[in-house]
Order: sequence, then C-alpha cells, then structure tokens
Amino acid sequence: MNPEDFWKPNESVVETYDELNKIIHQVFKKWSTKKRLFAWRGQIDSSWPLYSSLYRRLNWSLTKTECPDERDLYRREGQILAELHRWGLHMSADVGRLSILNQLAALQHYGAPTRLIDVTFNPWIGAWFAVEEKRDSGKVIYEDKDARLFAIDVTDRLINENDEYRIWEDELKRPWPNPEKSSVDKGPYYLWCSKVIAWKPPRFDSRIAAQNGGFVLGGVPLTKSPDGQNQWSKGGSSGMWNIDEVRTATSISLRPHKLEPIRGGVSQNAVYTIRIKAAAKKPIRDILERLYGYNHSTIYPDFTGFASNGTPDLKTKP
Repeated sequence: MNPEDFWKPNESVVETYDELNKIIHQVFKKWSTKKRLFAWRGQIDSSWPLYSSLYRRLNWSLTKTECPDERDLYRREGQILAELHRWGLHMSADVGRLSILNQLAALQHYGAPTRLIDVTFNPWIGAWFAVEEKRDSGKVIYEDKDARLFAIDVTDRLINENDEYRIWEDELKRPWPNPEKSSVDKGPYYLWCSKVIAWKPPRFDSRIAAQNGGFVLGGVPLTKSPDGQNQWSKGGSSGMWNIDEVRTATSISLRPHKLEPIRGGVSQNAVYTIRIKAAAKKPIRDILERLYGYNHSTIYPDFTGFASNGTPDLKTKP
C-alpha cells in the first residue's frame, strides 16, 4: 500500500501560500480556545510514511514480510543503547551519565537511528521543512513531488509539562514498557502503543533552538483495542485498515482527522495533514524566507548544517 492512501481521505490540499496560511490559522482558531498543543512535521515528499529513523531502517533490514512491531523495535533499540554504552558514549564530561532520552537525542542529532521523530512547535518552520530545497550532487531533487505537513495533537502529552512524564527526562533506563514482559493489548503496553508523547529537549545545540525543535515518540500501533475491536476505521462505510497497512503509513499511533469534521472534535492522538502541491514549493519557500528569514543558514546554524548545505552547487560524485 502507498502511505498516501492512508492520509488522503482526511488531507487538505493547498496550491498557494495564501491557502496554506489560511489552513494553519484555521488550526489555531479552531483549537486555541481549548488550549490544544500541536507539533508540526514537514516532509518534502507526500508519499513518504511518517516513520522514525529506526523504524524505517528496521523495516528495510528485517526479512519478515510484515512491518516491524513494538517487540522488534524495542529489541533493536536496546541493542543500539548497549553498543553506545560499550563505546563509552553514554557519559558526558559535564553532567556524568546521560539519561536515556538525552542519549537518544544525541544519537538522533548525529544521524544514528532512534525511535524519536523530529518535529517543530512552529508551524511555519514545519512548512519550511516541507518545501525545503534538497540537492544530490549539485542537482535539485524532489522539487517535482508534492510535500506534506503534519499537525500532531500532543495536548497534555508534553514530557516537560506533564507530572506523569516529567521524570522520564532523568530516567537511566527506558521508561516505556518492555513488550517481552507485558501482556499484548493490555495495561501499560497497550497504552504505550496507543498514544504519542512529545518532548522539548534541552537546547544543547543551536539547531534545536533555531528550529524550535522537539520530538514525538510512542509505541508501534496495535491492531486492536483492549475489547478486541479493530480500531483503524477508514471512515464512514469504507471498512477498516489492517494493521500492516497502518504500519506502512506510520510508526506511531496517530488518528487522521479532517480539519473541520462534521461533528465532534480533536480526539486523542489526532493528526491533521496538509498536502502541498509541487508547483507551490518554491513560491512558499521564497515567501517564508522574505517574511521570516528561513533558509538553510538560519535553520541549520552549525558546521554540520554548513557541510550539508553551504556549497549546494558542488557535485559530491563524478
């Protein structure tokens, strides 16, 4: 299945900056009175799944035909953290032993696979990531692909501000349940695999500050609710998604919603998705730079950013 099939029934489509601006303001207008909090993620190709880097690479690496589940992800994550410990990188000269979240944040920053998914709490920075100009050996790529912007409801799920989760920032062991020691579809394991948590990490580098950055994380989606019912409706009388179709589109438990549903409102773990037409990428990118100063130098203000984007015209291979 193409991941776009999962998002398409609920997506909004924009072809201009003005249309994008209107939709983003609709999100705030509709939910600001209820104090909803959204994390935003832009992807330059609308056909890409919403995956963490670890889930994506695990999906490529495992030989089984089904998408990975939480047991697969937890097991491989543990192996990575154990290897990090063997390399001695779990310690910092400044603060001593790093918490698990800080270990994962450092790994994520340097490109190692983790279950963390990069987001921003600024919708316009999220939009910039969706329309960002990408190059491969000097050649512009993905400019002919539609982009996608996600608005993920993380209300009451921000680790920094939630009494239940705040302790996670200091945990030296993984605070999420071990699926090998949990009953599937019940208790802590079910809860972990049916919700999304957000985290604003310490601003230990300039990039996190510049991007108003953070992460979302959660367990791999499950097939059924505790009462045994399939919980992934396609909407209306269109039937149900099977779990492999869900995991083809997302590695965390998100519920696609229309921006203006006929009745009801945002439910737990809701996500809105906006598809930006390919022809609108450059005009939107130009406006974001003129209005807000967003470009590669301001979004990636470090040597790693310069190494990747400071000489975009030079080829990296013959």
